[in-house]
Amino acid sequence: MAETPRRLEGLQRVQIGLTGLAGVILLVGLANIVIDKARQDDAALPPPVVPTLSSTNAVSPKDPLAELGVQPAPEQAPVVPDLQPDPNLRKPMDRDPQQR
Repeated sequence: MAETPRRLEGLQRVQIGLTGLAGVILLVGLANIVIDKARQDDAALPPPVVPTLSSTNAVSPKDPLAELGVQPAPEQAPVVPDLQPDPNLRKPMDRDPQQR
């Protein structure tokens, strides 16, 4: 039986498909091994220790956000000049000019 170009092309496609399938199976197997190893390592570690405060030694900070640097303390709050009212402004601007 003579090998025709069409038959050779079909065999080549099957070989490429099987090679790709084998590669995917190997990658999934490798990922499974890595995940199992990570789970075993996590199970071997002791649980994290959470510090607790006893009620006798509890000291509440005055401004915890300022101590963390998230929010400036009130005495350090910068004044933005654009947000200050104009000292030359005599009339309130929050009312409708039609109403007096």
